[in-house]
Amino acid sequence: MFHRQARCEKCFWVIVYFGTSVYHLYVARFLAGVTGGGIMVTFPLFIADISDTRIRGILGSCLGLFGNSGILVMYILGDFLSYRTVPVVMMSVPILFGILMCFIPETPQTLLRKRKVDEAERSLRFYKGMDNEACDLKREFEKLQNFVLNSRAENNKLQFSDFTSPQAKKGIFIGIFLMFLNQFSGIFAILTYAVSIFQESGSELSPGTSAIIIAAIQIVGTIASFIFIDLAGRKVLLLLSTFGTGMGLSCLGTFSWLRAHNFDLTGYGWIPIVSLSVTVFLFCVGLCNIPFFVLPEILPPKICNAGNAISMISISIFSFVVLKILPIMLQEIQLHGAAAIFATTCYIGVLVIAIIIPETKGKNLVSPENV
Repeated sequence: MFHRQARCEKCFWVIVYFGTSVYHLYVARFLAGVTGGGIMVTFPLFIADISDTRIRGILGSCLGLFGNSGILVMYILGDFLSYRTVPVVMMSVPILFGILMCFIPETPQTLLRKRKVDEAERSLRFYKGMDNEACDLKREFEKLQNFVLNSRAENNKLQFSDFTSPQAKKGIFIGIFLMFLNQFSGIFAILTYAVSIFQESGSELSPGTSAIIIAAIQIVGTIASFIFIDLAGRKVLLLLSTFGTGMGLSCLGTFSWLRAHNFDLTGYGWIPIVSLSVTVFLFCVGLCNIPFFVLPEILPPKICNAGNAISMISISIFSFVVLKILPIMLQEIQLHGAAAIFATTCYIGVLVIAIIIPETKGKNLVSPENV
């Protein structure tokens, strides 16, 4: 699966380089969407399969860390290199990814489902870093083998009734809601239109410089999540991140409203960049990456793959909607109106997270039981 995604990404950059019309870019963007969607679906499941309970949150945060690092790299390259040079430079990333994945074995769970027992044991040894003769390795492999066999017996036929149990409905609702919140907090849409938004907000820094600063702040926020995710827990960081994102957007919207109504803001041009920096930092602490890797911890094992795919499809739809309506919102209700809507979504999200979403820190996934 990862090899196919690398090929799609290479095709994307080739088309961007040689494309001569907007339709070529449409095709390229479709291939990029296939790649990104595939990564978002498979990465959380891959991490859930290979990681120890104690570090699963840290490894899951890598999706946000490297994703935000990519955004920063693209902002920098876009500011300093020509349009034709960027695809040539970025082509090296999927090529390197494809080469490295040749040395990464399939997960033990997948190999056991294919009845490749010897390969599964070697894979487990690779990911756990254990000696083949270690008693702990043998016990863990037997436990994993029994779990997969039991899962196969239960999962022979996925039926509609599997999605109607209280656990399944709650898990799918949480998955879709977190994807909704991830997008309708507005951060990704704001970052997509970062240059024009900084022009609109009245920031005293150049739009290009402001965008690079924000991308760097994203990485700092993701590193903070990387550090605290397995200490504080998923729910605490989600609450902190969602509420903080709402507050930051409220500050940005207030400044925009005052500016639109001709208040004298001389000397306060730093407020937009600081407000959005704090907002992005808090967003990356939790709301940016936790929704993706928490899904396998919430969904019932039998519908985990299907439920994860449903959530990923939903986030693609939400992303499309937000990106399409944001320019309209900026024109019709201006930046302060859009910020108010996104902030309100965050505040509603805080209530839903506090009431409905469980804490999954330390959950043992090699078990058919939910925490």
